[in-house]
Amino acid sequence: MPETPEHAGSLADPAPAPDLTVVLTASPLQRVGAFALATLAKVTSPEAITPEALTSAANRMTDDLLATSTLAKASDPGGFWLSASYLLWPNSKINPTSRGKQSAQERREQIRAWRSPEAAARAIGVPCAYCGRPACDWYGKVDIPLAASVAYRNTTAPGHQGTPLCYPCVASLWAFPYGARLSGGRAAVIHSWDDDFLAKTTGSAVGRTLKSAAVGAPVKGAKPGPYARELVVLEAVRGYSGRRLTAPVELLVLSNSNKEQLLVTQEMSQPVAVWLRSTVGRTDRKQGYPALVATQATKQVPGEAFLAKRLLARPGDVLGVAVAALLARAADALGAIPAETAALAPLLNSYCTEVLTMDEKDVERIRELAARLAALLGKDTRPGPFRDFIRANSRGGNLHGWFRTKAVEWLLLPRPEGTEPVLLPVRDYRLLFEDERSWAWRRLLTFAVLEALAEAGWTPKGSVEEMNELKDDLAASADADDDTNEE
Repeated sequence: MPETPEHAGSLADPAPAPDLTVVLTASPLQRVGAFALATLAKVTSPEAITPEALTSAANRMTDDLLATSTLAKASDPGGFWLSASYLLWPNSKINPTSRGKQSAQERREQIRAWRSPEAAARAIGVPCAYCGRPACDWYGKVDIPLAASVAYRNTTAPGHQGTPLCYPCVASLWAFPYGARLSGGRAAVIHSWDDDFLAKTTGSAVGRTLKSAAVGAPVKGAKPGPYARELVVLEAVRGYSGRRLTAPVELLVLSNSNKEQLLVTQEMSQPVAVWLRSTVGRTDRKQGYPALVATQATKQVPGEAFLAKRLLARPGDVLGVAVAALLARAADALGAIPAETAALAPLLNSYCTEVLTMDEKDVERIRELAARLAALLGKDTRPGPFRDFIRANSRGGNLHGWFRTKAVEWLLLPRPEGTEPVLLPVRDYRLLFEDERSWAWRRLLTFAVLEALAEAGWTPKGSVEEMNELKDDLAASADADDDTNEE
């Protein structure tokens, strides 16, 4: 009998099977979580996670939480994930306010209900807020650890059901802590839009987290050292052995706890990251890296940690701080040029062109100017002329007046063969006094003069009074130019 309208669709069509593949979205935390899921599922990429592997990885994460059900408090041995839960999922089923009154069995039942894989088969008729596929449920703060401040939180507004998510996306958010460093009451995540870098970095982070969880120490622990999280980014970039980085590297530090809602992001630009990797792969730069690290240190902060902080927050400071450190060491050596100056040259020159985007031809012009100044300053061993240059090229110094005086001396006195008669050509003048980055050019000039004097084997000699005056001026210049005083 032919189908009539009243018979059409009388039997409910079977619901389509949920899409349990993992896709990458525009959320950094979801992306980190997706790669963490891939590591837990023992596959090479999020796209390779099968529905069975997704379920297995989700069950693995639930088992980690279930293992805390017998603990009295987070500081007990094996309390890593219970401790982490207050940072990541406050007031969730693993740490309710009534937890102390619950039996271990009740805690397990609550955790299983919270992380139930049955959610994957549900459908609520709206798209996932992250990937646009059909969402399986509404989720809130206990599943989405992304609270930035009182101005922007991931809590649900009154009368609203929450954020719609599909199961693969919420599972990725559950997995993101495995790809983070959990310490000091905060989670630190390294993210990049370069998937190859993110895959390797997140995979390493998952391995560290699993080891920490196996030891069982609570997350709070000791406060991290100075710029420890920034240092982790530096080490990840220098340790990356893949292809050329194609995107910036981000550091996200967050807390989702009830006591502190925080999300702070710092970015290492792609040129900085590429240059930093070159300090491992290129012999000339590799040799100068320890010397550069040493110039960035203070009494309170190790050099590599402070270098990491500057590369993320203020990359323009690296050159000035390095020059200030060399001047300070020259002061300690009564004007003798530090031996590491030559090793630093390839590194700092490349930093100027590749990170600070100074034109390579202009950098070479500054080096040629420095060679002329070194010939002028180094024609005898008197410390006075060298001291006057350092003083003039310091903050508050009159470098323009110094050049006017020395230009006449350069013109009248015998010059090295092959050097031009003009001490300061117009283009060099514009770099030092009219360019928007004049101070950076002047710091580079100071370094280049030190380098040229070191290559000539020049060492100042004079009376005790003259040498002490030189030492004082070098120290004063280093102190005035050292941007660590602003930290």
